[in-house]
Amino acid sequence: MKKTLIILATLLTMSTISFSQEKNEDKPKLSVTEKQELKKDKEALNLTKTQKAALKKIKAEKKATNYKSMSKNDRKVAKKKFKAQKMAVLTPEQRIIQKAINKKKKEFKRN
Repeated sequence: MKKTLIILATLLTMSTISFSQEKNEDKPKLSVTEKQELKKDKEALNLTKTQKAALKKIKAEKKATNYKSMSKNDRKVAKKKFKAQKMAVLTPEQRIIQKAINKKKKEFKRN
């Protein structure tokens, strides 16, 4: 009887550990057609070479940021900072297009 209880306890512990270690794969992924549509929309921005270089620099900076070590509030502030930097590079017309692209991307992820 003791052996059975020990085996059950071990199995329960191992299954709990394996479930807790699984990655969050529930994040919605965009389909190929959705990605292509967003790519066409981004081409409609008609970015200049200097804008592309500035956005590339901002993206690299954002990627280098270690969000995991930040508090939730600091993460939020950092993300807002990068978004503001990106929008500052764009012209007013491009900002409108970019906002529409962001909205469309959110819509795709919800569906």
